[in-house]
Amino acid sequence: MTEQPLKHRSIRDFAAAPSAAQQAALETTAQETASSNYLQQFTLIKVTDTTKKQAVAELTHCPFVAGPGLLYVFVLDTHRNLRQVPDADAHNLTGWAALLAGAADCQLAAQALVSEAETQGLGTCYLGSILNDSRQMISLLKLPRHTFPLLGVMVGVPEGLSQPKPRLPHAVVVGDNQYPTWDAAALQDYDNTTRDYYRNRPVNARDSGFVDMLLAYTKTDLHQRDEIGQILKVQGFELPQ
Repeated sequence: MTEQPLKHRSIRDFAAAPSAAQQAALETTAQETASSNYLQQFTLIKVTDTTKKQAVAELTHCPFVAGPGLLYVFVLDTHRNLRQVPDADAHNLTGWAALLAGAADCQLAAQALVSEAETQGLGTCYLGSILNDSRQMISLLKLPRHTFPLLGVMVGVPEGLSQPKPRLPHAVVVGDNQYPTWDAAALQDYDNTTRDYYRNRPVNARDSGFVDMLLAYTKTDLHQRDEIGQILKVQGFELPQ
């Protein structure tokens, strides 16, 4: 295995945005990623307008989004394909299959962009908080029906590098032919490892393990995320229960 995939870490402090040549390479890489059924159901929006970046920073509760660095928003998009076949039965392009395939397209493209960025020495940070208020994000980015803003990625020249976070033990994530056997001891060791990581990191140190993080997440304010099902319906997706 090459070392680069093992060096991923989230960067929230950027010195500058990628150069024009770097941006072109990132965007081409995202487009060249595998796509379900070759439908290419994602659109990439590059947010450079300072007012819009500030609005996204407020919606995501991530102040660094308004600073140096380039913001990409990955949009699940069946609108483009529907417009090309206006007389076709729209079910296969508006139902669960299309939604899940489009989400996969977005996520694969985002991962490809992040990997290419890190290869070029750039820093990145995923923004799942794009989902905090989908209605406002749709309005801000002027998204048509049959689209949905799924996630964001900040990219830029890193001001500094953080330490990679420890990952779950291999044995509890990877199973042979069935779900992995529960290993309480391995998970306890991992909790201790994450606690050591947080205690000793140079910035924002705290006494917290992985279980503490899980408990805190169960109390996290999800903002308007519980309304995503309603928003998808308004956007034209037909998702029977």
